[in-house]
Amino acid sequence: MTTVFNDIKYGVRRLMKSPGFTVVAILSLALGIGANTAVFSVINGVRLKSLPVRDPHELRVINWTSPRPSLGSFRSRDDDTSKAMISNKFYSGAFPYPAYCDFAAKAKGFSDMFAFSSFSEEPWSITAGGVASTADGLMVSGNFFDGYGARILIGRPIVPQDDRPGADPVAVITYRLWQRHYGLDPHVVGQILTVNGIPFTVIGVLPRHYMGPLAGDPTEFYIPMAVQPQLCPDPSDAWLTSFNHWYVQIMGRLEPGADDAQARASLEVLFKRVLSVSDVEMEQPAIMLQDGRHGLMLSRQEMAQPLWIVQGVVGLVLLIACANLASLLLAQGAGRRHEMAVRAAIGAGRWRLMRQSLTESLVLSFIGAFFGLVLSVWIKAVVAGFVTVTQDNQNFDFQIDINVLMFTLTTAFITTLLFGFLPALRAGSADPSAGLKDSGIRGTPRLRLGKILVAAQVGLSVLLVMGAGLLTQTLVNLYRVDPGFDAENLLLFRLNPLESVHKWEDLDSFYDTVRERIAGIPGVRSVTLSDRSLLTGFLWRSEITIPGRPGERNLESRALSVNDEFFTTMGIGLLSGRSFRQADNRNSQHVAIVNEVFARKFFPDENPLGKSFKRGDDEYQIVGLCRNHRYHIRREPSPIIYFSCKQLRWRRMTFAVRSVLPPLSLVPSIRKTVAGIDRNLPLDEVTTQVLLLKKSVVWERLFALLCGSLALLALLLSCIGIFGLMAYNVTRRTGEMGIRMALGARPREVAWPILREALALTLLGIAVGMPVALILTRLVRGFLFGIEAYDPVTVGGATTVLFGVAALAAWIPARRAAKIDPMEALRYE
Repeated sequence: MTTVFNDIKYGVRRLMKSPGFTVVAILSLALGIGANTAVFSVINGVRLKSLPVRDPHELRVINWTSPRPSLGSFRSRDDDTSKAMISNKFYSGAFPYPAYCDFAAKAKGFSDMFAFSSFSEEPWSITAGGVASTADGLMVSGNFFDGYGARILIGRPIVPQDDRPGADPVAVITYRLWQRHYGLDPHVVGQILTVNGIPFTVIGVLPRHYMGPLAGDPTEFYIPMAVQPQLCPDPSDAWLTSFNHWYVQIMGRLEPGADDAQARASLEVLFKRVLSVSDVEMEQPAIMLQDGRHGLMLSRQEMAQPLWIVQGVVGLVLLIACANLASLLLAQGAGRRHEMAVRAAIGAGRWRLMRQSLTESLVLSFIGAFFGLVLSVWIKAVVAGFVTVTQDNQNFDFQIDINVLMFTLTTAFITTLLFGFLPALRAGSADPSAGLKDSGIRGTPRLRLGKILVAAQVGLSVLLVMGAGLLTQTLVNLYRVDPGFDAENLLLFRLNPLESVHKWEDLDSFYDTVRERIAGIPGVRSVTLSDRSLLTGFLWRSEITIPGRPGERNLESRALSVNDEFFTTMGIGLLSGRSFRQADNRNSQHVAIVNEVFARKFFPDENPLGKSFKRGDDEYQIVGLCRNHRYHIRREPSPIIYFSCKQLRWRRMTFAVRSVLPPLSLVPSIRKTVAGIDRNLPLDEVTTQVLLLKKSVVWERLFALLCGSLALLALLLSCIGIFGLMAYNVTRRTGEMGIRMALGARPREVAWPILREALALTLLGIAVGMPVALILTRLVRGFLFGIEAYDPVTVGGATTVLFGVAALAAWIPARRAAKIDPMEALRYE
């Protein structure tokens, strides 16, 4: 141990004697390790970190699978947290509530089983602390908090007695909602939280760092499952008793000593009984138990996939940093050949010399890892900001934990081996007889291995420069896309007047009142409403049939329900026909407007005006033809049918306000106007169309930003590597250059070989790296837009940049060589 400690002290003294090299090495490692640690921290928070609950390893998520289920009257939330296709099998975590009751009472191998459901795809309208807002809620079984293993900060959890018909409505709120609406009032227990017009008594508050089972934990309050009939009073929707309403997700906690196979077999028997009394038919139904320590994983996996690509990119930068340091250490080690020969001559063995070299590399790595850990906090904030903006109300725990620390330490060890192993081998092979015969510059060897490492840096840099060029051009192409409507000065928000309007027939007059009052606000040009915002990437599908074409089945189009001002406000031009009118209501003939793509697809070579189609039992006449526009920025315009919102009603609508002022400046006036109609009606999803466009390309922005920044860092490291190698060569050949200058060689004849060698190494790196880059960029073809993976402009630009960097890096050593004084060089020799 004393010897190792002495090696560390000696390594530190050596680093202090070369401050320039030390600063460059530590900075290179800090940037490389910091970037890798930051991205891994985000992946850890999204995908790997266990839930902060009691014994999370005992938790299991219960899912079912089937190759081809016939869903019948299957009703479920239409999101990616409950279903997906995996290995050509339908995979879902949604069950009927009666199935949960059966599982909880009869399943073997579980000490506890609990259920939860967000029930609604949209946030709930709430009033908390006298302020109207929207928030995500979760309906849970009475044993949820006990089975889940979560503790309560203030008050008590929901218990089985609260989850019974007729029980007083109660709610448990999160720390976030407590802070935002109640100002961390310690007397919050007993206060009222109104959800969709129903008062709930707050009985508990969850801790600050509590995380629920949903990915990102958007939930802000929990209410008992038994209150569902009060929130959805329609008697036809018997969600708590029907086997055809699949909306509940189930988790269980394994008993001590129980295994997954036993628990799964028990559940499969019960699941077949559920299928026998439901309208859902399945081939080869099976139960899948998923490790529940991370909660529900489908959303987490999808969000983590692009992050693993980013992790690979920052890993390339670390490889470049390691190659750079290895070449610099080889050059530095060449100057220490005499020292190592002396050590070997007085008895130091091969392993002793290698250990000394590796110890110095290890010191560098750990200092770089320390500063990298500090730097990762800032980089992580940038990456995490992009991740959370892709999902509304997402809350992940990106704090540094033991996983991140172990990753950083492991990375430090790996980098030590990557850049320290070759210099250590060179140090261990020191020949005492040869090393003691020569000393000084005359004895320094040629660094063939160093040249290979520099070429490798250039080759790896090609990958990043090519990727940065392609992704940056992709982002530029996306911003240049014409959406087909005017996105400027357009404010968007959603309203859900569930508390204000209890009857569907009153919705029309309510929305007309809101629209008229908002239109009267100074600065507002026009107001429209639709059931979806444009450029969100989602429009609902409508199955249609065309009279007189019995052979055409399963015709489908995207659809949007809008009011009469939609086309004028959004700037979507009508090519022929008319827009909707106030008179187009449920008592009039059903009408529709279609876009150009719809007309070309379903009525080729015909005028669509006056034609009809059926949606279900209702027949619609086409009265207008409009220009195409995009609902997804990456996709070409699709067939779209526009229905009148007075004929096809939606309770929750999106308002689009065209203004002559900055759109967000209208928000206070609009809030005041809506509050004048109903003070408990909140504005939800307030944004602008421009911000929505930026959100739709958030991953492209992240990739372009990171790859561009990392490409610059890679170029800087390659520049340092080329500079270090060329500077070493100038130092090694100072005597030779002095003799050439004394014999009449001109400065440019001395400098040109230095530049030529740097450009030759760059050409070698490009020759090796470019084919690999062209192959690997095909893997990210799905992220590209408007550009091919083998784009010649990008290839030429990357090659030019790399040659320019090489010339710049070699220019200073070449200039120094050109200014060598022959007399001083010969005297030095």
